Amino acid sequence: MRERFYISHQTVLLLMMAAVLLTACSSDEPEAQANRAGEVPVDHVVHLAPLAPGYDVLTSAHRAAPTGYSDYPLNKAIEMGVYVLLPENYADPVLQRIRYDGAKWHALFSVEKNKTYTVYGYLPKTGDMSSTLTKSTADAATLTISGMQPVTTDDICIITGVKESEEGLKEGSFSWKQDIEGDDYYIYMLLNHLYASVNFSLKVSEGYAQLRTIKLKTMTLSVNKASVNAAVTLTHNTEGNVPITSVTYTSNDGSCSAEILNSAEGEKLRSTTPLNIIACFAPTMSANLTLDSTYDVYDSKGNLIRANCEATNKIPNLEASRGQRVQLNLTVDPTYLYVMSDKDLDNLFTIE
Repeated sequence: MRERFYISHQTVLLLMMAAVLLTACSSDEPEAQANRAGEVPVDHVVHLAPLAPGYDVLTSAHRAAPTGYSDYPLNKAIEMGVYVLLPENYADPVLQRIRYDGAKWHALFSVEKNKTYTVYGYLPKTGDMSSTLTKSTADAATLTISGMQPVTTDDICIITGVKESEEGLKEGSFSWKQDIEGDDYYIYMLLNHLYASVNFSLKVSEGYAQLRTIKLKTMTLSVNKASVNAAVTLTHNTEGNVPITSVTYTSNDGSCSAEILNSAEGEKLRSTTPLNIIACFAPTMSANLTLDSTYDVYDSKGNLIRANCEATNKIPNLEASRGQRVQLNLTVDPTYLYVMSDKDLDNLFTIE
């Protein structure tokens, strides 16, 4: 099965790049010859140094993402939940699955050739997530997703457009037809964000960077809710407009946390280039987020002077809506007294 999933965020042109060509050379002696005693054959190892010119980089108009879209990030194995409906099963929709194994997509359902289906769905489907679909008319449906983590590293999205080819692919169209016999499905989908996101941009002040090095080891984003449900009302249209009529979020009491960074060696914070860490959250959680971090501190000579330090920051109200990303700048800038309280391994003064 081949398909392209596009995500609404920014426009990108997809570039096709490759450069692999194998060439070989051989020794100027026979591949095997007798040694000086004329008894035992001598094998010659051929050492290859393959070289090839790079390909010219071309831009393919056919493979360009629709305006406002880019490829959905596929950096791990995930699963998609989909409803693939004919008019006769509108009243009894069954959730199907499409699985990505890290290299290919696999459809775990079958369809009939040349029949037009209506397709709804979301990704990724993880953990305790479940869903129901209520389709009231041929042009409207309500997709309810339950058991979502309120904070996560996953960009939870729903399908807002589907077609059997890239040509004419646009939002508001949920019709798809399989026109090829066999097991290869050609499904092209547009997706839209169900969550908001935050980019934590971390730096260390220039003065402190001259004295100390901080290596960030873990970051955990937490919230005072256990799970979130979302009821999404979808309406078909032919204008290419976003078909999401409304989204209603509800939450369940408890708590939830998501580890958004885990580095055994630690990520060094710099005074120039920031370290960017992205997390996603249900928009209704905007005012209830807490960030917990652990880090190591090194002196100017690279000696570890304090390990597994902890910091907790209550995040201000991000006031983000679905599909919006907030940049939150964090600068590590300890006070002078804090710096002087560190115990260095070398004495600063020598009495003679």
